[in-house]
Amino acid sequence: MSIRVSIDVTGAVEGIHELEKQHLPFALASTLTALAKGAQGAVQGTLANKFILRNEFTKQGIRFKPAEKKSARIEADVHTDTANRKTSAPDYLEKQEDGSNRVPFGGHIHIAVPTKYLRQMVNDGPIPAELRPKALLTAVNGRYTGRTRGGQIALRNQVRVRGMIFFLQTSKSGTPMIMGRYWTEHEAYPFYILTRNVRTRPKLDMAKTVESYVNANFERAWDEQWKAMRAKGLRFK
Repeated sequence: MSIRVSIDVTGAVEGIHELEKQHLPFALASTLTALAKGAQGAVQGTLANKFILRNEFTKQGIRFKPAEKKSARIEADVHTDTANRKTSAPDYLEKQEDGSNRVPFGGHIHIAVPTKYLRQMVNDGPIPAELRPKALLTAVNGRYTGRTRGGQIALRNQVRVRGMIFFLQTSKSGTPMIMGRYWTEHEAYPFYILTRNVRTRPKLDMAKTVESYVNANFERAWDEQWKAMRAKGLRFK
């Protein structure tokens, strides 16, 4: 997903000396590149307030493309790139911007949606690997199939995670869930709801952040670029 903002540079160009206008493509490309880089940082700065970040992957997924002065259309852009090339998982930030439906990928049937109980258990922080769906689904219903050192198939006792065992259960409405209960108790708690699609609420606001940064900083970036160029004597070439 790429974000582009249109800028009217007519007024800025009118203030350029005739001997300097030959450098307009370079000045414009450099200015747009500086703005794109700054807008990238502005978007990255909003992520911690909008998402629970387990690592730097989401932040690194906000990128920018420099402008090229020799292009027929001089432009730079800020874009997202969180697609996983190994698993074929799509760019998840795109849906955080437009609010489209999220569906299973890679041959999976369901999407595992964390419940309030799980969120409370981890204090609304990142979900640890041991409590993620893939880990819990390898040991449901009390036993799971595994291989011995000799390579033979054997039923093994379920691995307890935080003193709990996990199992699949279908609600009265027919929705499958990953349930968990403490080893010494009978009451079970839903950890994940398994669904076929999830409507993502748009909250990235990347387009708004980029546009706001560019509009607020264009004049400064433009003036700084020309000041740097004049300091190098480019007006006399």
